[in-house]
Amino acid sequence: MGLALAVACMSSTAYSAAKCSPVSYRQARSAMTNRLLAAGYSKPQVGFLMRNTDRMTSALRADKLNDKAKACGIDSARAYVLGCLDKQLFPLGAGSSSPLDETKQTKGFWGRKRLTVRELLFISEFHGCLGAAKEYLFRR
Repeated sequence: MGLALAVACMSSTAYSAAKCSPVSYRQARSAMTNRLLAAGYSKPQVGFLMRNTDRMTSALRADKLNDKAKACGIDSARAYVLGCLDKQLFPLGAGSSSPLDETKQTKGFWGRKRLTVRELLFISEFHGCLGAAKEYLFRR
């Protein structure tokens, strides 16, 4: 499922790569935080996910933007990742429970070996959107 959504994200990203994000990264981050909380993610989960999101998006460098994305700037490119993620994760229903809260043992994604299904869902979709942004907004 994650791969199919990542491909869908890449397609939508490719289509609108020349558009600037209508919101700043700060605004997109705030909106994502609120959406995650409303969808049943706990405050510690949201803090963990957003800290890592900030870390990875801040690694995107302005000097690596392609010509189309340069006009928008790095803040727009970073916000674009969260906009893509928002489209992929939602409409994840608020109040979703049980299977999304089940804990899984992992190899240590994002510095943790035990993650809930909802955290793994966020992480997989985030990486799909980050990959799409790197593909369409940054030089290789």
